[in-house]
Amino acid sequence: MIVFYLSGDRVFSTDQNAINGLYNKRHFGKLVEGKLFLSLLEATYLVERGKIEVRDGKRKLTVEELMNLGRERDELFDAKYLVYKDLRDRGYTVKSGLKFGSHFRVYRRGMDEHSQWLVWVLPENSRISPNDITARVRVAHGVRKNMIMAIVDEDADIVYYKVEWTKF
Repeated sequence: MIVFYLSGDRVFSTDQNAINGLYNKRHFGKLVEGKLFLSLLEATYLVERGKIEVRDGKRKLTVEELMNLGRERDELFDAKYLVYKDLRDRGYTVKSGLKFGSHFRVYRRGMDEHSQWLVWVLPENSRISPNDITARVRVAHGVRKNMIMAIVDEDADIVYYKVEWTKF
């Protein structure tokens, strides 16, 4: 079992198996100076699948404890996790979309190409302004990506909407 250690709002490992198997082959996390860092979303997903173990000191963390840590840091953690998990389970590579004003950037397969989509996660009861939608679509259009809104309802179902910029 590959062991990761909690460090603030992410986890890390220096295990070469983690770097080869998770980063090089499956595109999880970010490699920095020989350490593989995973977000809490990625770590929760991999713990849930039995691929890694996360420790806080010597104590092993459960999926629920990781979820609670994520919730403490992000009120949308549950909705984001559901979307992250759904996309990963479908075989997509999912990375942070923060620099594009979205929650995720999504790649078809692997990372050999540019990401195709920017995904913005919203709970079903969210109020959004037309200007907010327009701004996000403009950014996506400007970087040649498709803008996807992932709406998560109370039953944890996800509906994906593609939002496009159109000229008449």
